[in-house]
Amino acid sequence: MLLIAAALGVVALFHESDQTADTLRREELLRRAEELARLIDRTPDGTVRVRLTQGLEQVFNNPGATDLFVVRSDGGNILATSRPELAPATNGWPPATAEPRYARVRGFGADSREYCTLGLRADSPVGPVSIVVARALVADTLAHTVLKDFARDITWAILLFALAILAVGIWSIRRGLDPLRAVSARAATIGPEITGVRLSGDGLPSELLPLVSGFNQALDRLERGLILQREFTANAAHQLRTPLAILTAQLEHLADSRSVQLLRGDAARMNRLVEQLLRVARLDSVPPSQDVVELNALAAHAVRGLAPWAIGQKRMIGLDDPGLPVWVSGTADAVEDALRNLIENAVAYSPPQTEVTVTVLAEGAVSISDHGSGIPEQDRPRIFERFWRGRAAQGAGAGLGLAIVAQVAAAHGGSVEVEETPGGGATFTLRLKSVANNQTAPPRNRVAANH
Repeated sequence: MLLIAAALGVVALFHESDQTADTLRREELLRRAEELARLIDRTPDGTVRVRLTQGLEQVFNNPGATDLFVVRSDGGNILATSRPELAPATNGWPPATAEPRYARVRGFGADSREYCTLGLRADSPVGPVSIVVARALVADTLAHTVLKDFARDITWAILLFALAILAVGIWSIRRGLDPLRAVSARAATIGPEITGVRLSGDGLPSELLPLVSGFNQALDRLERGLILQREFTANAAHQLRTPLAILTAQLEHLADSRSVQLLRGDAARMNRLVEQLLRVARLDSVPPSQDVVELNALAAHAVRGLAPWAIGQKRMIGLDDPGLPVWVSGTADAVEDALRNLIENAVAYSPPQTEVTVTVLAEGAVSISDHGSGIPEQDRPRIFERFWRGRAAQGAGAGLGLAIVAQVAAAHGGSVEVEETPGGGATFTLRLKSVANNQTAPPRNRVAANH
């Protein structure tokens, strides 16, 4: 915008130079007309004449003069003129009035020049007269040239000045925005898992300090709300555990019947939901510690724990490992909990008499593949949201299992993704931070098969 303004300024400068030249020319013609009106008198024989001063003699009567004047009576008769041979040709020029009247006449005279004319009706010693003064525009060439040369020279100064201002402005703005960028980067780190971060007003303009203060106050209120929500979830889950445990124990002592079996299933689902709520509360309130764990051992332990249940569901679970230790950064309980949720989900959606394959990858990832109906493309962006269940969801789950997996992955700096299994089904891959040199035990705290 600054460069555009500079360019417009240059255009305006050239336009103003032309306007200035025209104004100077008109002012000069007006002064001459007024001076001529004062110099008119009569000779003893009654002839009207103009007693030109020495300066006007040089203007109107020198060889090659490009200026002329014509004095007329109110009736239009020529009383005096500096160029008798051209005076008759001025009859068609605009008539003079009490106000100066400017005009341009083209093709005037033997050389067909362009003239700038001024007509003025003024009082003189011999009475009211009409005076017309004219000047060939070629005579103003020098003035126009000087003005245009000045405008051309000043243009470079304007452009250089504009560029200097632009450079200084960009540098000043960028430097002034550095503290704002730092605050923005700090704000980008704030999330549900990290709510204790607050913005600093150091180095910011005073105008932005109220915004930072208001933002920090809003974060304080959000943090208090999240804490209350987490405490409510954890307390509610804890309060439900005891009556559910009592209910489950009492159902075990009842004689088997269809109704009792249904009640036992409902109780099992309620127990699982309570455990998941407690798990979510723990993940929300305390970030997992970053130990180094062996992924093969965690996957094997999860498969062994879920194999009897899967067989009871008429499904099988297979485990493939790369044949060497796979050390990753994470918390054993949290990572195994994520694996169990993925395996349970795969078993629940697999057809009977099929196998769920758990594959440990050397780069620090675990893939769980099933051969069920798969996950529709439109549902994949939302399957990791809490309490979200698609239309094709099976069983009586609450929609927390995959959300826990996603939260564990995020807390460990990893990721979880889903894709279609070749031949049909879904494959979930949990990726964690691999620890270098998987062949040997890392020097940090290690957890292998300590279950």
